[in-house]
Amino acid sequence: MRLISPRPPTKASISASSTQSDVIDSRQSHDSDRTVSQTSGSGSTGTDDSERTIAGRVDSQDSTVSDGENADPRCTRQNSVSSVSQSLREWDIPYDDLDRGEVIGRGRFGIVYSGNWHGQVAIKELRMDYVNDEKTLEAFKAEVSTFRKTRHENLVLFMGACMKPPRLAIVTSLCKGMTLYKHIHVLKDKFNMSRTILIAQQISQGMGYLHARGIVHKDLKTKNIFLESGKVVITDFGLFNVTRLCHDSRRGNWLSIPPGWLCYLSPEVMRNLRVIQKQDDGLPFTTYSDVYCFGTVWYELLCGEWPHKGLPPEAIIWQVGRGMKPSLAHLQASRDVKDILMACWSYRPDERPEFSTMLNSLTRLPKKRLHRSPSHPIHLSRSAESVL
Repeated sequence: MRLISPRPPTKASISASSTQSDVIDSRQSHDSDRTVSQTSGSGSTGTDDSERTIAGRVDSQDSTVSDGENADPRCTRQNSVSSVSQSLREWDIPYDDLDRGEVIGRGRFGIVYSGNWHGQVAIKELRMDYVNDEKTLEAFKAEVSTFRKTRHENLVLFMGACMKPPRLAIVTSLCKGMTLYKHIHVLKDKFNMSRTILIAQQISQGMGYLHARGIVHKDLKTKNIFLESGKVVITDFGLFNVTRLCHDSRRGNWLSIPPGWLCYLSPEVMRNLRVIQKQDDGLPFTTYSDVYCFGTVWYELLCGEWPHKGLPPEAIIWQVGRGMKPSLAHLQASRDVKDILMACWSYRPDERPEFSTMLNSLTRLPKKRLHRSPSHPIHLSRSAESVL
């Protein structure tokens, strides 16, 4: 899909990224870089989303390891980068040690292969052909450093990374289920309310853990959520900045938009879209924008389709940027279910609930869907079998 030089929908611009980055960095500084966790299991495939997309500014990770007492900022920065590199050595996997198998997915960041490294793994090989300087390589390592801190049953297991150019890759456990996207949009599976709530609860648990660790997903969508025998596994968290490293330059005055991607963007992110994204321009992804993404996933689970269905990209950008929400008149669900959706889609970022709050709201929902038409009473007829 090609979008030609769209005019920004509004002059207002909300930028929460700098404040949130400070929160993320301050939380990351408390994690010990010397802790080694034994890992095993199975993990994640990529998606078939191969179109190019907008990429954000590489967030600075210099404060991940802080000496604090050093008066010279340049020395502090050098020490931080050096410490990150040293701590990542224990996670470095020589590329030749990987037994690479068939292609199982393609994403904005590169190609995903099945493989073997002390068991079945997924190998996300990155398109970073232009990496020829130490600064860019250190930026990649800083991004990878966030992955090693995650251990949760609803998150894909990070096992290591290949960090020697030109073969850069991220190795995770291999997810053996299907994505929520395939269930909803390809197979057209219909989930009852009990299963819908259970899936949403597990997503909230995994995302709440990420936020507690100071990590913003930045690309939460049904293509990055797997179902494995009823268990939710969230993948590709934090890879949006890796995408920025992979696609450092673009040509032309046009912008490629993957199908459905706009529906996950919050108003403050939408208003910062540019046809030509400058080197230092960042999209304001925050924990609040992650909650907005969850709202769209919740909508997909309930309705079996994306919001703003049938609208061209220009209309979606204009409506979301101005805070306009799709009508829920066709959604046959209780008021509590719709209230969760509207709270996630709040125009003001600080009015969106945290995932811990959302988890409590989901727990209180009734497990049976009440089919109710907006203009007609409930149909009370029953079949003979149901009466017996």
